[in-house]
This record gives sequence, structure tokens and C-alpha cells, in this order.
Amino acid sequence: MSGRNTAWRNWAGSARCVPQELVVVRDEEDIVRAVQRAAAAGHTVRTAGTGHSFNPIVTTDGVLLDLTGYSGIVSVDRHTPAVTVRAGTSLRRLNLELEKVGLALSNMGTLDEQTIGGALSTGNHGSGITHPPFTGQLLGLRLVTADGTIRECAADSDPELFLAAGTALGALGVLSTVTLRCVPRFKLRVVSGSEPLAAILADAPAWASRSDHATFSLKAWSGPNASTLKLDRTDDPVSADATRRRYGNTLGEVRCTLAGLAGRVDQRAVRGLMTARLPFAVDRPPHYVDRSFDAFTFPQPVKFLSLEYALPVTELAEAVPAVQRDVTRFGRQTPYSVTVRFAAADDFLLSLAHGRTTGFVNITVPRTVGYTELLRTFEAVLREHQGRPHWGKAHTATWDVIADRYPGWQRFQAVRAELDPRGMFTSDYLRRVLGG
Repeated sequence: MSGRNTAWRNWAGSARCVPQELVVVRDEEDIVRAVQRAAAAGHTVRTAGTGHSFNPIVTTDGVLLDLTGYSGIVSVDRHTPAVTVRAGTSLRRLNLELEKVGLALSNMGTLDEQTIGGALSTGNHGSGITHPPFTGQLLGLRLVTADGTIRECAADSDPELFLAAGTALGALGVLSTVTLRCVPRFKLRVVSGSEPLAAILADAPAWASRSDHATFSLKAWSGPNASTLKLDRTDDPVSADATRRRYGNTLGEVRCTLAGLAGRVDQRAVRGLMTARLPFAVDRPPHYVDRSFDAFTFPQPVKFLSLEYALPVTELAEAVPAVQRDVTRFGRQTPYSVTVRFAAADDFLLSLAHGRTTGFVNITVPRTVGYTELLRTFEAVLREHQGRPHWGKAHTATWDVIADRYPGWQRFQAVRAELDPRGMFTSDYLRRVLGG
């Protein structure tokens, strides 16, 4: 199924395009045929999943492949254990299918509506200082290249392509299937709390190491304390109110949206709405137990904008107070938190955590023009601390700023030049962040 001059936009509504042709992919042959047709016609090719990137990484006036219909598990290897899955499969569907066979992913981010291909291509991650980003679970993949050839790679077969393709922004070809390492299914105890920010930053790596998955966050009015979220493995049963607790996070997102709208009229309303006790609030224990993938994620129906930079974890002690100071002084308050997550180093060439234990610093704002300058203020601070922009989030960085922050930059460009010498998989965004 395909359509000409069909408009496409991302989830947040922050990026739009009208491609020459929008191709809805159902199988690998659809991908091969679409790429070959585009090559013959001289069109560029980009690939779309559910559109949860906040920048124009997908947009094109050439051919756009919609992979959301190319979904499902191809095979499960219970011995390794591992799963091979089509790139258009959502994380939610994959987790539910793995649950049925007693397996799980070891770590993931807070959004499970993303496709596997999109999560890998943009550097998705969860939190956990002993866990690398999502690519840390990658064992192998199949890639449709610019001439329609299918290349298979793994760490022990074509390792250079494997390290380049793990996080490639769609610049090397179209991901077809992906093989991921799994673990036996498990449960997590979710514990929320509050701790002095200074104590956390005194030794952030040590603080993060005390839990399997640790996160802290703060708002402009947080004062000296940060909100904390810690997830640790447990054999305890799933809590009776686990589902309700997950949707409590969703209600928090709705509250942020309403506060952002009110703030367009009166900025004082933002803090008032975010700190007021809701009339239907019920006091609950600060912890509960849930299935791993449900503990990692929660439904996020409300649209927003997000910017994130990956810093060496040792930079957090200076960067976070600087961010908090600038966000506090800024004339417009965001109802969302500044959030800090962690990841172990890995060796994928364009991974946000390449070669260094990483702290991810994220800021989210409502989708209104007045908050754009807050994102730019935030970004300027993080660039000063060796920050790498998240490939799928809002940012203004260009390749000449980014290149020196990746030791494997030239190696990636060599693979790119070999696989796509005519720039078939490029776009305005890729020219900005990767060069021509």
C-alpha cells in the first residue's frame, strides 16, 4: 500500500513533511522493492515508526517508509535467550509477547509505544548505571542498503557494520529485523522518595549504583531536595494497585499540560497547580511492585516537547546546579521536571554513551512558543559540559559541534560512505547533524 503526496507528521506535531511517496511496509520484500524503486528514480528514502522523535529526523520530500505495519516476532531462542523481531514492532507488543514465554528486556525507557527500529536508531535508553542504552541488548540485525541488498551483521560477523548500525539515525539503510538479548522475566519494586540534591551530586555514580535503576528529578521550585525514583528486582508479588499507580503517572502528565496552558495566562498558576493537592488524591505507600516492563513505562497520551543531552557522569555535579539555576531564573516556568537518568558505557559508534558512563539530563516543556527559549537556555548549559544531544530529541547542534564528542565519528562516516555513497538515506536533519 502506498500513497503520493500524503502528509506525515510526528507524534508531537513538531515535524511535518509531504513525501513524494509514502509506502506502508508489510514485509521485507516491500522494503527491498521500495528502496530499489527510489534508487532508480533518484529519490531519497527515510523510515518512520510511530513518530516519537521530537525533531525532523524522519521528514523527507522523497520516499517515506512507514514500518508500523511490519511487526511481530520472527523467532525466540530460549537457550541464549534472545528474540528476533521485525523493526516496526512496538516495544509494548514485544514485551507482552516475551512475557508469554517467560522472558523480558533487561532495561528500557518510559515509553513503550516506540518501534524497535526507532528506539535503536535514535539512541533510546532507560536508567541504570550498570545498564548501557537499548543497544546494549542488540545481538544482530538485517539492514536493507541503498541498492536493495540485505546485509546481516553481528558482533562476531561484520563487527564494524554492527557497531555503526546499532545507532545509525537511519543513515545506513532500513532496519528490517533485529535480534535482542533477553533475560528471564522479572518484577521490580518501584520506590519514590526525596533526597537532598547536594548529597546525590556529591557522588552521583555511587548514588546511582545503590539501585538497579535510579533516576532523580527537580523542578524550578524544588528547593534543596530532588525527587527520586528507584527500581530494584524483587520476588514479591505484583501489587494489587500496580495498574492504578502506573496511570497515576499519566494523570501527572495531564496535570502538567493543564498547568502549562494556565501558565500562558498567568505564570503564577504553574506552580500553584503543580503543588496543590488534588481533591481525589489518596495517600499510598511510597512503593509498589509491578512487572518489569510495566514498572519501566507508563501511558503518555499528552503531547509535549523534550530536549536531552548525554553528559559524562562526572560532569553532573557542576551541570545540574547550573541547569537548576538557569531554569529557576528563566521568566517562564515549565510544569515538567528536569530529569536525570544513568547508563553504562558502550562501544556503538554513535551511541550517546559511547566510551563513557553517562548521565542523561532531560527537560520537557509544553508545546507552546514561549518555551522555546527555555530549551535553548538549557541546551547552552549542557553543551559546556561535553554534552551529546539526544538524536531523537529537540536540539540545535550541528555536525561540527558534535563530531569531536564521538571517538568513533570517522569510523561511522567510513561505513556510511561505503553503504550509501550517493546519500540516498540522507535528509536535511542528517546533513545538519552528520554532515553531507
